[in-house]
Amino acid sequence: MIGQLGNTIAAIATPIGEGAISVIRVSGEFAINKVASRFRGKINLSKAKGHTAHFGRIVNNQNETIDEVVCTVFREPKSFTGENTVEVSCHGGIHVTRRVLECILEIGVHPAKPGEFTQRAFLNGKLDLSQAEAIADLIQAQSDKARRTSIDQLEGSLSKQIHIVREQLVNSLGLLELELDFSEENIALIDKKKVKNFFEHAILEIDQLIKTYKYGKVWREGVRVALIGVPNAGKSSLLNALLKENRAIVNDIPGTTRDFIEEKMMIEGVMFRLIDTAGLRETEDPVEKEGVHRTWKVIKRSDIIVLVHDSTKTITNEEIVFLETINKENKNQNGIIFANNKIDLQTERWLSKGLPERVIMVETSAVNNAGIEKLKETLFQRIFSQGQVENKESVIITNERHYSALLKAKQSLISALDSLRKGESEEFIAVDLRTAIDSIGEIIGLVTTEEILNNIFSKFCIGK
Repeated sequence: MIGQLGNTIAAIATPIGEGAISVIRVSGEFAINKVASRFRGKINLSKAKGHTAHFGRIVNNQNETIDEVVCTVFREPKSFTGENTVEVSCHGGIHVTRRVLECILEIGVHPAKPGEFTQRAFLNGKLDLSQAEAIADLIQAQSDKARRTSIDQLEGSLSKQIHIVREQLVNSLGLLELELDFSEENIALIDKKKVKNFFEHAILEIDQLIKTYKYGKVWREGVRVALIGVPNAGKSSLLNALLKENRAIVNDIPGTTRDFIEEKMMIEGVMFRLIDTAGLRETEDPVEKEGVHRTWKVIKRSDIIVLVHDSTKTITNEEIVFLETINKENKNQNGIIFANNKIDLQTERWLSKGLPERVIMVETSAVNNAGIEKLKETLFQRIFSQGQVENKESVIITNERHYSALLKAKQSLISALDSLRKGESEEFIAVDLRTAIDSIGEIIGLVTTEEILNNIFSKFCIGK
């Protein structure tokens, strides 16, 4: 485990740096008494009621004042962790905050490890595992969509749906196991047709959740967009135009961009990660060659490819080969956008004939911003071409761990349904059903291992 529940722990809960206040969080059975021994105010903190705040001073073991503070007391079980908790608000600043924390640690309080407060909240039944993970997602949210889906999950939208499906599966397993007890008497206790219908319904419900992961992953991580093309096609200029700032160096000399640059941009509340790459071409320059190699790596990891073409030139065989290669080798399902750039310099209108399938052309000019809004609209549509699944009632899967667990549950139910259709023994059906129940239980923490918990909570920041 990350920590031991018997210990009293403390950590700085606010970012380190200069500010109006900093907060030190202390939690554990003896948290209130420990802080009380270093607190000087009108009230003995150990006798304070829960959900009350008290002004005073934190002193060291020589009774010297370290800082004036406000201590907020929470008594178990009515606290975030479910334990006695004190939140010490002191003046902001690296030195003073650390000195207050040191005074608390000197009296037998242990430094909290990453995620230890949230882990205690989970172990004390204050929230389930999916809600705990939603807290980390909320802290790391970089878009409004990510924030809203994290809030929904924190409020239990996913948990409720998982509990409903799991409870139905558990009831079915109970009937199957009961029938097994009477198998020698040839007594049939369940209607196989009803069980079949239920399995099909459960598979459909789980599959609907699985399908939302495409969108949930976007809300959480953003959309990776690779800007590629031959040197001097205008990739860096297009990046600057999309961002509305001069982020990338623009130069007429081919091969200026040797490595990739990544910047973020919001489109309709969704984060898009724009990656300006080195120009694709055959080269003997070792530095530029490495840049081209990295560009192909970026292409393979991207959700959308934007091939930027200089419209003042005829499309080359090299560019056609790039498009065909990406179409064949890249497992990208969102197609390719062909940005016909520099249309402000174009003398003759270039037509998009000869472009491979799934490639859509958008005409742009980074100089006068022509087509930039159209390009943004096309980027958004490439991800949400089948319509936006999100609504107020929908549950969206954002976590890869949840996605994998649902896939395992679905496969086990398909196997159970197949056994049922073939008229096989209830024992085989029950084994698959138990696996499905355990897989679903992993999402909300009903089935966990120490390794799973350590892996989840170690990714949290210290103090949360």
